[in-house]
Amino acid sequence: MIDNLHEILNEKRIDVKSWVDAQLKDKPVPIYSSFDIRDNGIKASIVDSNLFPAGFNNLTNESQYSASLHFKKIIPTLCQSKAILIIPEAHTRNLYYLSNLNTLKKIIENAGYKVIIGSIREDIDETLTVNDSDGRELTLEKMKNAKGILKTKNFDHGLILLNNDFSTPAPELLAQVKECIAPPIKLGWTHRKKMSFFKHFCKLAHSFGEEMKFDHWLICPATKEINDIDFSTGKNIDAIAQETDEMIDGIQKKYDEYKIKEKPFVFIKDNSGTYGMGIITVSSGKDVLELNSKERRSMKSGKEQNPINSVIVQEGIATKHTVNEGTAEPVLYCVGGNVVGGFMRIHNEKDEKSSLNAPGAKFDVLLRDHITRPIVDFIDEKDALSLYSVLAHLGTIAISKEMEEVL
Repeated sequence: MIDNLHEILNEKRIDVKSWVDAQLKDKPVPIYSSFDIRDNGIKASIVDSNLFPAGFNNLTNESQYSASLHFKKIIPTLCQSKAILIIPEAHTRNLYYLSNLNTLKKIIENAGYKVIIGSIREDIDETLTVNDSDGRELTLEKMKNAKGILKTKNFDHGLILLNNDFSTPAPELLAQVKECIAPPIKLGWTHRKKMSFFKHFCKLAHSFGEEMKFDHWLICPATKEINDIDFSTGKNIDAIAQETDEMIDGIQKKYDEYKIKEKPFVFIKDNSGTYGMGIITVSSGKDVLELNSKERRSMKSGKEQNPINSVIVQEGIATKHTVNEGTAEPVLYCVGGNVVGGFMRIHNEKDEKSSLNAPGAKFDVLLRDHITRPIVDFIDEKDALSLYSVLAHLGTIAISKEMEEVL
């Protein structure tokens, strides 16, 4: 099914590009983003979006070069300065995250910019030097807010690039900053909900499907929001169970229509979650009501121990991909709305219906097949496009609509 859709969209690739361009005309575009994609062979879709992506160290050299080219194009539309201050997560114990910062710094420096890494930590001296997972040094510089201007030892003006998703409220240090900031702080997880993205994404998928004459269900997971919940006390868990059963019934009808023999399932996800925390897989409302104590604890709080009080119930899409016998899924990276590459997230201890964004995940180069070939080989979309790239374009448009709502 997905192979057929890939062929159909390639036959209409000029129309696809025109439709995407029209949707993005005069719209704000995220400076960078990443998208987790699931493809079970029948349907394929984005299942998570990230506006503050880490993992640049997992991109190939060719993808990093492509990212540099697109940073060079997008940054002047945001700020005319040649200096960039990256504001990272506060933690420095995750050496792979530090490798991401070192790689992101190199990518932007190769675009012709001076790059400084700041720190929101108050407990460091003027500078802090750490080593990443490859043993490379990385210097973080303490920041101060001077009447709305962020400054460090070697930075006093330029673009503020956030690589911190602000699962907790942004520090006072960033209040009333007059510099250019990207992405918008209001799209950090303190404010943003997953439902906001999927509301726009699935509406776009419906319009795109109508325009290109295919069933939009093939690229959009049913997604519903349940608020005011508490897994530790059981508050409104019955509402989640009811929505689960209703969604399973709806999925089964589509499975019957397409003669799919698999058993439907859904993901229940923290509505403001990241790092793969706050996610469980269930096949019925009964599963929700009978969660064991470990599963309930996993849904009590997310990153930074933030209480989970809102979730999405989302149609589950298994993954057909494997790498060295490990379950795998593609993750695509965009800069300025352009796909620059990606990688495979792999987990040897998870099955095809599980979330792979979990401790123990590994990363490898993007698998090269008929769908990913245009991405891996950097083929111009006028010659061939990838269904996964199309999904990333729809994701970019959805984020642009989120940005319009907060700017």
